[in-house]
Amino acid sequence: MQNNLVRHGVFRSDNMMGTTVGTHLVSLRHNADIDNGHILAIGELEEYSREVHIASIPVVSTPLAQLAICGSEEIIKDVPSHDIFEFYNKADTLIRGYRFSQHDIFSVTKNCLVNEGVGAEVGQFATIANGTRMLLSATEVGTVIGRVIAVELETNGDEFVVIQVR
Repeated sequence: MQNNLVRHGVFRSDNMMGTTVGTHLVSLRHNADIDNGHILAIGELEEYSREVHIASIPVVSTPLAQLAICGSEEIIKDVPSHDIFEFYNKADTLIRGYRFSQHDIFSVTKNCLVNEGVGAEVGQFATIANGTRMLLSATEVGTVIGRVIAVELETNGDEFVVIQVR
């Protein structure tokens, strides 16, 4: 991989209900580019659609039941070889969203977090900030998604923050 490429967020659905139960997935469309591992608010259905929801940027008080984490398949059609970190969901395309269920476990790269996840530690709360990135905090602030249960260092130097939904 070339070093001058933008490294986008990566999401792993380690043990999420949506991995095997389709009703825990949601189809979203957002009007701006967005990385996997970022959070969107689930809005109303698009006009004349029975399954595609209009997505928006969440605010601190958005209820957990109205949130989804972006987790589209990493398919890049316009380059012959690519790295998973090059993928992002382009504006106005369909996005696979995973709804949160109690006890789900998922992982995101640190660039999916506010402040790039600096100081990520086991036990911190993963909460909603005013934006699409999760905020890690020692205290419960706003809508809490879950808690950090591990920070994993990959062989290539990338770090994944593992979060369990409560």
